[in-house]
Amino acid sequence: MATTVYDQIEIQLTNGDVINIRPLPIKTLRKFMDVIKKLDSTEVEDESAAMDVFIEACMVCMEVVKPELSKDQDLFEDSIEVPTMMKILEVAGGLKLNDPNLLGAALVGTN
Repeated sequence: MATTVYDQIEIQLTNGDVINIRPLPIKTLRKFMDVIKKLDSTEVEDESAAMDVFIEACMVCMEVVKPELSKDQDLFEDSIEVPTMMKILEVAGGLKLNDPNLLGAALVGTN
């Protein structure tokens, strides 16, 4: 019997669909990391821009779980609320939401 070395969680979307979230495969994780790097750039000047980065990163996570949500931002935004998005980012991408460095990068330029 095989042993999994990661946690997997079930999440219910706003439309009632249930998805299983687990850590991203390395290939997809690389794309995810490229998106998250935008938080350190000068492109992210306010909270709205930081939210756009989180949405884009979560849509990358959806590529392996629910591909239709990775291709249509309107559908994504209708299907997932912020706490669910943040949990997906944490489990799939390993993004620690309580990391002060991440929060600081997300808030650059909002003062």
